[in-house]
Amino acid sequence: MSDRDNRQVNISIDLAAIRHNLKRARDNAPGKKIFSVVKADAYGHGLTRILPALTESDAFAVANVAEGVGIRAAGEQKPVLVLQGYHSVKQLNDCRAGGLWPVIHHAEQLEMLTAKQTSKASLVCWVKVDSGMGRLGFKPEQIKQVCAVLIDKGVRVAGLLTHFASADRRDDISTDRQLRVFRKVDVPQDCAEIDRSAANSAALLNRPDSHFDWVRPGLMLYGADPLEYQSRASQSVDFGLQPAMRVTAPVIAIRELNRGDRVGYGGTYECTGPTKIAIVGAGYGDGYPRTVAAGTCVMLGNRRCTIVGRVSMDSMSIDISALSVAPPIDYPVTLWGHASLLVDEIADRVGTIPYELLCAIRGKRSWHDPTVEVNVRKIIDD
Repeated sequence: MSDRDNRQVNISIDLAAIRHNLKRARDNAPGKKIFSVVKADAYGHGLTRILPALTESDAFAVANVAEGVGIRAAGEQKPVLVLQGYHSVKQLNDCRAGGLWPVIHHAEQLEMLTAKQTSKASLVCWVKVDSGMGRLGFKPEQIKQVCAVLIDKGVRVAGLLTHFASADRRDDISTDRQLRVFRKVDVPQDCAEIDRSAANSAALLNRPDSHFDWVRPGLMLYGADPLEYQSRASQSVDFGLQPAMRVTAPVIAIRELNRGDRVGYGGTYECTGPTKIAIVGAGYGDGYPRTVAAGTCVMLGNRRCTIVGRVSMDSMSIDISALSVAPPIDYPVTLWGHASLLVDEIADRVGTIPYELLCAIRGKRSWHDPTVEVNVRKIIDD
């Protein structure tokens, strides 16, 4: 029995929500081609299982060659952009054999093109411009020469791309600065008509001037808002996204405590009066963050209940004193993914971003798609 099968946490993935969110990406970037970003096992949503919800994508984007090979093994034939490119001649051969589009972002990748290769298939690539992120990519003044070298080696350069450092912050001037740099990048005459891509989810929704030819939605496909949480909350922004992941865990015990009783490790929570506590079977061993701030909630039905005391490895305590009836043992408690408790809120309570929580949570996953058959829900268990 696998570790996943032993876990009490259940992770339900709504394919219809992912399909809806892809349409929202299309609506917000009309006329642009879409790379659906499915790296990190589709942000924890199960890469190969969610592909049916992304059939309207023009292409896919992954982090590494292994992920691209996995998409091909699943039968997907649309273009696949490998954002980190190849790191060895073997991976270069895998790109050629699988028709993957590696991103070229450092000189060693150019040198590998002269090494003996087992595949004679043609290679299509994109070139990464470091417009100010300071991570991967060539300096803008190097791009023309890099493209010329690639063309000389028989590689087709399909496009240029860059990545924004602060697109999640509204009106951040660094995004304007990066856009100016990217627009001015010079290319050889043979590459004059190549495509360009800059917009991640945040820029897709917030910066239409960054859309160019291709957009690269990632986080928004899974229903989490890519804008900085506090910035979004202060401006009441709603992009109409639907959460695709709902995480639940069962009630495993009910406790009746008295004034002065303490809860959890370190006794950090002290009851101020008679208190009813439900113990929930999920903790940091399942990927739920131990560092959630005081006052963080879960959903018990449609009622918000506050976590009290420290989150343990495989359990947490919630205050249910306000409920007229205690939930039965095994009743599912929603950790995030309820319409009134999004992963964005939990991330803010931890001081992190939704990406981290979505990728870190562990449990038994299932996928459902209400649109597959009328009035029939199809459940696929992992």
